[in-house]
Amino acid sequence: MRVHRRPGRHAGRNVAAMHGPDFPRPHDELLAPLRRASTATLTTFFRRKKGVTNIWMPLRPLFPGMKTVGPALTIRTVPGRDDLQPIAYAPGTLFPGHPDDAIEAIKPGDVVVLDGGGATNEGLFGDLLTLRIKMKGAAGIVSDMCVRDSPHLTEKNLPIFCKGSVSPGGSVFNVDYNVPIGCAGVLVCPGDIMAGDNDGVVVIPRAMVEGVVDEVLLHEDREEYIRLMLARGARLEGLYPMGPEMEQRFLEWRRTRGRG
Repeated sequence: MRVHRRPGRHAGRNVAAMHGPDFPRPHDELLAPLRRASTATLTTFFRRKKGVTNIWMPLRPLFPGMKTVGPALTIRTVPGRDDLQPIAYAPGTLFPGHPDDAIEAIKPGDVVVLDGGGATNEGLFGDLLTLRIKMKGAAGIVSDMCVRDSPHLTEKNLPIFCKGSVSPGGSVFNVDYNVPIGCAGVLVCPGDIMAGDNDGVVVIPRAMVEGVVDEVLLHEDREEYIRLMLARGARLEGLYPMGPEMEQRFLEWRRTRGRG
């Protein structure tokens, strides 16, 4: 973590505000297979195979059917305070009302992840901030608070996962970015891979991504095969969970489709 001083004084003393260094983005070839995986598959896989459980966020897409996968660019907020609101949009403020620096740090494919403190009575991201985020090439927004201007967000075609939509604008201060944050009860570090669909959002720890892609896809294919067999009238016994004989049939089915 690097500490960067922003110009300005508060209560007669210098105040240090932090943001972390930029982080390496994975190649799209690594992320592309994860777009096939559902968040249900990911949570099941990480629980059973890796013993990792606290990675799911109960945040739903603003509009049904939205999906996103990409590295996290994190933003940390703190609650607003009335005496500081007059300087929230002043140049060099230590208490920014908008996360301008964070938005300008977005690289194509990033998912913006906001620690909004779980606020359901206000929304930071609305029509204009979301448009700038989209124009920077972001792959989505994950917000632990509400959003606003939802009628305008339908046309942005940008996946948004949040607490819902409200009318009031955000009063929080966006003090840090590219730092570890808590979002909807889950730790998110810069560069962790976010995956969101109708069932919520999953955080894939950055250090584990390369080692789990093939296993996740194997799990996804196995469930596809189980669905196929159930649709043909097969019994659950020996199929779910899968026994040795059915596992061999599944692997052969997978090879015929060029996946194994």
